Amino acid sequence: MNATKCTMTMLILLLAAALSLPAAKSKPAPVTTPGQYFIAPQVAKVFDADAAGRTARADIPLSYLKTLHLPAQQNNVYPVFLFQVKNADLGFTAAADNPALLKASHMVFTRVYRLANGALGEIMKEHNIHFDLEEAQAAYRPEALNFYSLAGDIFPPGNYLLALALTTPDYGRIATAYAEFSLPDFSRLANELVTTPVFSVRSLQMMPAADSKMLVHKNSFVYNTLLLEPVLDNRFQASESLDLFYFILGARPDAGNAVSLQITYRFTQDGKEINKLAPQTVTSPIISQPIAFTFTEVTKDAKGKETERQEKLLEPGDYVLEIEMLDSVSQAKGRQEFKFTIVE
Repeated sequence: MNATKCTMTMLILLLAAALSLPAAKSKPAPVTTPGQYFIAPQVAKVFDADAAGRTARADIPLSYLKTLHLPAQQNNVYPVFLFQVKNADLGFTAAADNPALLKASHMVFTRVYRLANGALGEIMKEHNIHFDLEEAQAAYRPEALNFYSLAGDIFPPGNYLLALALTTPDYGRIATAYAEFSLPDFSRLANELVTTPVFSVRSLQMMPAADSKMLVHKNSFVYNTLLLEPVLDNRFQASESLDLFYFILGARPDAGNAVSLQITYRFTQDGKEINKLAPQTVTSPIISQPIAFTFTEVTKDAKGKETERQEKLLEPGDYVLEIEMLDSVSQAKGRQEFKFTIVE
């Protein structure tokens, strides 16, 4: 995997860059004047009518998947919005100047409301984004389900509602989805370690520069100058490996401003321990961790003496990877779980 080639030095540099995301991004969207729209009036009208009741429209079949989040500077949080659309529902057509190339053109609109006891509050951000796709005719699969991401804004901790719309260029078809999400206040952590959402990546690479505006990314998402392709269904072949990516929050730096964390990974199935890896020490809160689906089976005789030691792959089934964390400076602890499936 590309991620396994990524050095910790690069990740530490990424962390410094990510935590320097411009503070201006956390400001609410500017007030519009007549004739000036961040969201097309046809879509704004739909949001205004449907957001309070979370009433989705399905002119184009659209599935909202999940919201991830990562840390940003000044205790802000960087959400990542993920949705899914089937190729056949995107209206691909052959390009007039190149029949071997299929194209589909749409618009994506987002509006983020602050929530107060579940009720809509102020509009924090809104965007209009061109969503243009190309597929080679020979490789096109109508039933293929791809996921798409939107990321780039940062918000203060709190509760929010995302209003998402996918439309045809003429607004003849408008699909919407609504998703509530909460962004944690990491500054309130006391004697406790927590993680951002833990996921495995298929690839991880640096981009030449961060996106200058909000873009839709296919089967990947951006975090500053990092492009990540997450595995969303957590289903793996035993011959593959996990390539975990997450942050540990709540660690206390020592007098030299250095972080020292101890991480222990334990595979379990139905509450039974299958394998426990040796504790490891890391010096950065950003974790990019490859883990193989192997364990050592030890056979002993009637007297308890080891007679055989054999490396094995996890068998098909559902598993939990338990992540135990210890801050060597403050002695604060934390625990997280990552659930996954080994398939045939």
